[in-house]
Amino acid sequence: MADAEVVFPHLEGLPPTLKDSTVGTPDRRPGSVRRTSTLDMVWPDGLGTDLNLVGRSRDLMTPRAGDAEVLAEATMRVVVGEGRKVLEAEVTPTREGIGGLVGAVGGSELRGAIERVLPGEREAATPLYLLLDDIAGTSLIAGFAWSRARPELRERMRERRSEAPVGESFGVRKGKVICSGLRPDGWADTHWKNGLFPEHGMVPAGDIRTPEDSLGWHEFPPAPEVGMRRHRRVDAWREGDEVHVDAFFRDACWEPDGSQIVLHEYRVEAQIDAETGTLRAAEATPHVLPYPECKWAAPNASALEGMRVSEFRNTVQRTLVELKACTHLNDMLRCLAEVPALVGELEERAA
Repeated sequence: MADAEVVFPHLEGLPPTLKDSTVGTPDRRPGSVRRTSTLDMVWPDGLGTDLNLVGRSRDLMTPRAGDAEVLAEATMRVVVGEGRKVLEAEVTPTREGIGGLVGAVGGSELRGAIERVLPGEREAATPLYLLLDDIAGTSLIAGFAWSRARPELRERMRERRSEAPVGESFGVRKGKVICSGLRPDGWADTHWKNGLFPEHGMVPAGDIRTPEDSLGWHEFPPAPEVGMRRHRRVDAWREGDEVHVDAFFRDACWEPDGSQIVLHEYRVEAQIDAETGTLRAAEATPHVLPYPECKWAAPNASALEGMRVSEFRNTVQRTLVELKACTHLNDMLRCLAEVPALVGELEERAA
């Protein structure tokens, strides 16, 4: 019986999965700064070889008068082996301690390693830090690309999951629920427990390129034969006593025909107190997410109001936990920690 034909009574009435991929990118505002990044998850040597994480990021200032100016750029190539262990790491601008990441494992351990070997990088809110911080999340989801390129691998994934202890929930780690969409006895967990592959709610990727504005995004790398790409965009500008933020996040995957599908996509609009650096308001809008219950985490972004944005790299993970969390919403909100530094540099240049 096909997965789609199976009915689980306790899941009836769930809202449909989201399939509203964004088309286009907002125009750059005069008096704003835009940070963009892409991180490609690729296997240059094919299936069964080491994952390469290839990142680019750029900060661009659009002044109220005059030409746009690139404030900073960064690139990264990190090779990840079995168990998400870092095997190689190269970055620009050059960082002497980058070799210290070799041997670190994706996840919280890796983020701790970045702090140890590159002290001050996070506090400086550099575009390089954004790429390094994304190693943890992208190394976790990258294998999804092969389930699209080689559909027979989905059956292997289902078989491996069926070998798990009876009653064990897919979305529980160390006794805690990972996120809203992977809740025990939810849509995804129920399918795994019954030996089924929980198909993801996906949609063709909306075109976010800006052909009318050559600086709208940094240059995208060529598309690989098999792979995924994480896109980020953060626009920030000041109006009176508030800093305004318009941020975008997408994880996309290439299909065998060369097209792209979206797996995760969010947009966040936020206002920050310019003097105290605390969050006044935030609205997270999910556009594409894999499972029906994923979207229920988005309203919890308001729980961060009143907190210092510069500390979001830590406070988001402590505040939005278990069913209040969406792994990818948290990833998006954490990157707002760099906004005060970006706006500070914008104002310094404009002075």
